[in-house]
Amino acid sequence: MEYSVKIFPDPDGDGDYIAEVEELKGCTAFGETPKKALREIETAMKLWIETAKKHGKPIPKPKSKRMNEPKKRFNVMFPESLLHDVDEYRGRHGMKRSELLAAAAKQFISSAH
Repeated sequence: MEYSVKIFPDPDGDGDYIAEVEELKGCTAFGETPKKALREIETAMKLWIETAKKHGKPIPKPKSKRMNEPKKRFNVMFPESLLHDVDEYRGRHGMKRSELLAAAAKQFISSAH
């Protein structure tokens, strides 16, 4: 499995775990344990990719294949309260600030089309 999978406790607190594939928007699965969630996400990924192919939708490359893509550093100013919210969210989801901001920018741009 080349895609980035994140597994975390269900925030609703029912004891289940959620697995999601960062690169495949909306590709998630649930399991009673992290291991079961991982098993379920493998099936979900296959179905996500099959459905995307069927409908002619682009299939994002795994993050590992994009690692060599050139990156640029830039400074961003945020109100303190928003930065606090960003840090709280990324902490819950195991992300770096730059990953969260890049994902948010990508989502914002794709929704504008």
